[in-house]
Amino acid sequence: MGPDGDQGSASIGVAAHIAAASEGGPRYDPIMTPEERSAPENGIWLCQTCSRLIDVDVPSYSTDLLREWKTLAEMRAYLGIRGFAIVVSRSFDKLEEKMPDLTAEMRKDIADLPFSRTCVAMSSKAAFNGDPDNPTLIYYTDKYEHLVSKLKVMENYGALVDVTTKSHTPKFELTEDFVEYLQQPR
Repeated sequence: MGPDGDQGSASIGVAAHIAAASEGGPRYDPIMTPEERSAPENGIWLCQTCSRLIDVDVPSYSTDLLREWKTLAEMRAYLGIRGFAIVVSRSFDKLEEKMPDLTAEMRKDIADLPFSRTCVAMSSKAAFNGDPDNPTLIYYTDKYEHLVSKLKVMENYGALVDVTTKSHTPKFELTEDFVEYLQQPR
């Protein structure tokens, strides 16, 4: 289905030239023929902002860079329509730099309970009734300032998945990638 499909999709992109179609335009290449200038190979699909940016900041956006963008976008689309997930990962090392104490406690907890994957954020004054056959890692909001926000950042890094239910106690699952990171020798 394309942007003009009948299933309610909307096109918000803009077709842009990699090398300008006319003399004096951004990245104009006098060696190109008129046919090459109007060919699909000289086009790139961008958002409104980027289509404008590449034309006003020409030194930062060379034809080589734009062709690289196009190739990468086409490769992602090719893989995506074949069912492959494209994952852009972030470094858990950077995450640990942002919150070393919390990460250190999680590392210790995983060393003690290597098959636990669920964690909650709560006050140390509250009680938690967990499953004795599936121990839950508990992190206290009165120990870590902005704990729930920190756990959300960890979620953004792919370290956790928010599985909070109607209980309103913030509950997360540690991803296997993050657990493997925590289990690495330090």
